[in-house]
Amino acid sequence: MKICKKCIMMDTRPRLQFDENGVCAACEWNEMKKEQIDWESRYKELQDLCAKIRGKQRYDCIVPVSGGKDSTYVADKMKNEFGLNVLTVTITPPLETQLIQENLKRFLDYGYDNIKITPNPKIAREINKFGFVEQGRPMLSWTSCLNSVMFRLAVDFKIPLIMFGEEGETEYGGLTEMRFVPYYDMDFAIKIYVEGNDPRSFVQKDYSEGEMSLWLFPSRQEIKEADFKVAHWSYYENWDPYVHYQFASKNYGMQIHQGRNTGTYTDFGQLDTPLYELHTYMMYLKFGFGRALQDACIDIRAGRLTREKAVDIVTKYDGEYPEENIPVFLDYYEMDKKEFDTVLDRHVNKDLFKKVDGIWRPTFTIA
Repeated sequence: MKICKKCIMMDTRPRLQFDENGVCAACEWNEMKKEQIDWESRYKELQDLCAKIRGKQRYDCIVPVSGGKDSTYVADKMKNEFGLNVLTVTITPPLETQLIQENLKRFLDYGYDNIKITPNPKIAREINKFGFVEQGRPMLSWTSCLNSVMFRLAVDFKIPLIMFGEEGETEYGGLTEMRFVPYYDMDFAIKIYVEGNDPRSFVQKDYSEGEMSLWLFPSRQEIKEADFKVAHWSYYENWDPYVHYQFASKNYGMQIHQGRNTGTYTDFGQLDTPLYELHTYMMYLKFGFGRALQDACIDIRAGRLTREKAVDIVTKYDGEYPEENIPVFLDYYEMDKKEFDTVLDRHVNKDLFKKVDGIWRPTFTIA
């Protein structure tokens, strides 16, 4: 196993590359942002785009929001700094928490239009169970429709811009093709966010195209005629989730969990659904890194955490078994504990883990 010399990300992360000095693509990009990116020029690009589209349609821009830190920050910037009439759009997550509902309401009370879309819960549960069992992706339904819904609304409402948050491949170490590209298209969205799959293959029942519409992208002709752009805020400003948390807390009263999140040392991220605990636990079993390591690498790059301290934290918290919410997961997926454990066993990387007292434990150490 190769571990980055600057952060502690592993080469088991999908699509991650290392340079000749043993530095991962995310850390390489972090240095490039400091030395090579002209943020003022990129800011001017966005100013020019906003000036071009402002006031031409009922809404100037779609911003996907949840009530969390990042989407709150991006929506505020697009509305209050760039002066756009923003339509915020929320996709109801499975097992939505009371906390995120309250944060979303608090955010909207500051003056935002919002469409909240709840995909058919029956189909969503079927897709999520398929994702968990077959792919080890317990939130597959939600992640699959985040882009398709926004593309559909841009077409139907004739909205010229969709502004997402961070471009994860660039920021966290994956494909590098979007580092210097401001916009992406449907082909990129399908490749990255549904891994090239047709969502209709995620269900056993022969649902109609209408029933599956929230998971399906508009036609190429519709997209061409609508002529909208899809961007990430991280292209225009250095992406830092902790800065966004401080902003959302101070300016919008965003609330967080009491105590740290399961599997990590932080308490302010991914507040939408307890299924995120299972998502990051599955990530840990498949690839050897979990929520704590993911958070620690972000903090190392931001200079808030030393590599040495990060190793101690990750050793303590990464891959923490989500014991408290296991009954919630069993009820949602309509499984008993034996079936659930069989799914975990199916996806675990047995080169990296061994089972001890019924729990998979790492056979590797982070150094």
